[in-house]
Amino acid sequence: MTIKVYTNSSCPYCTRAKRFLKEHGIKFKEINISTYPQAAKELKEKTGQTGVPVILTGNHKIVGFDENKLRNILKIK
Repeated sequence: MTIKVYTNSSCPYCTRAKRFLKEHGIKFKEINISTYPQAAKELKEKTGQTGVPVILTGNHKIVGFDENKLRNILKIK
């Protein structure tokens, strides 16, 4: 399962989401829209979202850091 995490450099919820994934050994690809402005356009086109974090995995889209939703989707107890 591929996990993409759209972030920006100053987002505390992005930091929390990345920390959560790392603590549970979940590999992910971070796409920082501050570093790659084209990624912001891609994010808007794919999800309709302009804010971060946005976590994409399979058919799931998680907007913001929602630990319970992440646990359910990734089957983490």
